[in-house]
Amino acid sequence: MSASTTATPVSEPATGRVGTLRIERGTPTDPPPTDAAPDGVDATLGRVLGGRYAIESVVARGGMGIVYRARHLAVGRPVAVKILRADLARNTEALARFHREAQAAAAIGHPHIIEVIDFGHSPEGDAYLVMELIDGIDLAGLLRREGALPVARALGIARQVADALGAAHAKGIVHRDLKSENVMVISRDEGDYAKVLDFGISKVLEDDQGRAPITRDGVVLGTPAYMAPEQGSDGALVDHRADLYALGCILFELLTGALPYDGKTPMEVMYKHNHAAIPKPSSRVTEARIPSAVDALVLRLLAKARDDRYPDARSVVDALDAALSPDQGVARWRRRVAVAALVAFGSLVTEAAWRSPNHPDPPPVVARQLGRLPAARTPAPPSPAPPEPLPPTPPTVAQAAVLPAPPGQPPALARLPAPAPRRRPRPVRESLPEGLKASPYR
Repeated sequence: MSASTTATPVSEPATGRVGTLRIERGTPTDPPPTDAAPDGVDATLGRVLGGRYAIESVVARGGMGIVYRARHLAVGRPVAVKILRADLARNTEALARFHREAQAAAAIGHPHIIEVIDFGHSPEGDAYLVMELIDGIDLAGLLRREGALPVARALGIARQVADALGAAHAKGIVHRDLKSENVMVISRDEGDYAKVLDFGISKVLEDDQGRAPITRDGVVLGTPAYMAPEQGSDGALVDHRADLYALGCILFELLTGALPYDGKTPMEVMYKHNHAAIPKPSSRVTEARIPSAVDALVLRLLAKARDDRYPDARSVVDALDAALSPDQGVARWRRRVAVAALVAFGSLVTEAAWRSPNHPDPPPVVARQLGRLPAARTPAPPSPAPPEPLPPTPPTVAQAAVLPAPPGQPPALARLPAPAPRRRPRPVRESLPEGLKASPYR
């Protein structure tokens, strides 16, 4: 059998960009079937899928199938139901991959990844996936409505997506079709809340039992505007770093409002991903300043070689946190300046009040400046210390002690012994030269 290559692009009428591209080497694929009745009405609307989910309206259409808004009849909860394309549902390999990948997506259990509720087959042969219904807007719609986002807001959304990718990669799941249409944003009081969805063409590297991935070699799936260079050449080379490349394209798009590469055909876009120079986001935006650290972060995510990108999603989260910290530091600096200004203003008001001549007692600092510092009180002299007691003097010769006398006789005086005479100290004679000893001026 001769080898052949079939490319099936899905164009987006709103933006003119090329959507999901499916390339298979070996046998051509049939064109995607339509799920509409001959009169143009979707035959799935109004059906009760699997006896539990009443299909109400169409939410989105993609390369793998159609997403409907439905209601769980038992509990009344609104849900999103994705029905696999009829031709893929008849393909045993595609159906097995859809089932296994649905189980893997449900096992991730990350707050920034859409919640998978149910998976099953209808009696009519439809394979469906039931997910939480998100009341928000995808990034593509957000960019069409608001244009390029502020740097801090774009980095915050990218950080949530990187966190979700880290959880998926930890389970051995590579998204392979990450794009702005597959990231929903919910507006909350605390800001944007991102949800990554559509793991329909994800690649399971290895499951818990160590089995090889179902995806066949030579099959390339993805969207050309977000596909890593290795993703367009050989699907077997795709690993988690392809998702980091797609995240770089999304971040570039959030910062500038446009994708890093465009072209008229999918092949032209894929060629630019492989060979064109990597543009800086700051080179595409003139009215907003993009820090050099953010430029460097995007350039590393968009590196042509896988080894030149970040090694994992955790490293991307750390880099995004570092890029966000200057903005947080500026906010803290502004708060400190405001507090210091209030303190200085309060000091000026207080000093002006103390400067009033009617104020009785200004504080020492202000009074010293005004020359109104009151005279210091003369400290009282310290009380003199009591004199030290003199040593007792020996009695003189004239002093006598009265001795008791026998009865009938006058008292007798007893003389005390006289003190020993003091010797005068001898004068110290200095040794003089011989000629001065007889000098009359001594």
